[in-house]
Amino acid sequence: MRRASSKLANRVRNWISQDQIRDTGCSLKLFRAEAIRSIPLFEGMHRFLPTLLRYHGFSVIEHGVSHHPRTRGTSKYGVWNRAFKATKDLFAVRWMKKRRLVIPVREVVGSQSVADAARPA
Repeated sequence: MRRASSKLANRVRNWISQDQIRDTGCSLKLFRAEAIRSIPLFEGMHRFLPTLLRYHGFSVIEHGVSHHPRTRGTSKYGVWNRAFKATKDLFAVRWMKKRRLVIPVREVVGSQSVADAARPA
């Protein structure tokens, strides 16, 4: 049941976010500190970090990992206890993508006047 719900959730997430991440449910994620510092932080964003980083111009590389069955304890995660919150967050991520402004910026070096610096290159 969990594996099927995970596959369905990843398909829905990719469809709504217009991304192609294989599986965001895996907890092993590595990021450059500068990338994480450059994006807005919010609760629940761990599900969408690769997508958010792509939205902000960073590249994302996926690498498969081996998953092993749980040998002790029980999972606290189920299908329904995360679905509503994750769906709400997903629409917020999509909203952020649509509302994001990309403003070209260039560095001004030397003693150019402010008027010269404001003109497009």
